[in-house]
Amino acid sequence: MELSEMGKAGGIASGKARRRKRSMKEAADYYLSLPETDRRRVNALLRDEVDPEDVDNQMSVVMGMAEAAKRGDARAAGVLLKMLGEEAPQEDPGADALENACKLLGGIDSAID
Repeated sequence: MELSEMGKAGGIASGKARRRKRSMKEAADYYLSLPETDRRRVNALLRDEVDPEDVDNQMSVVMGMAEAAKRGDARAAGVLLKMLGEEAPQEDPGADALENACKLLGGIDSAID
């Protein structure tokens, strides 16, 4: 196989990999936009005053991360902060991320209780 043929084959494989990755992103986006079907989670979201048209898998994932952060899961708190555009300081990222998430989620506690 000549060098140019190998380069061409590599380019084709690279294109396939890019398309596969893009289609995985599109699939994830599609799935997260589908309505939530677990009645308990739907009811929990509605109790938290989420607009019924916003009750989808994406909102359910966010609710799950918020619940985990409130229970002390520093990684979940960090993900939430990153989603909100906040960055945790590097000295003690777990404690600071959890503290910042608690501040941001403070209003949610009253809606849940």
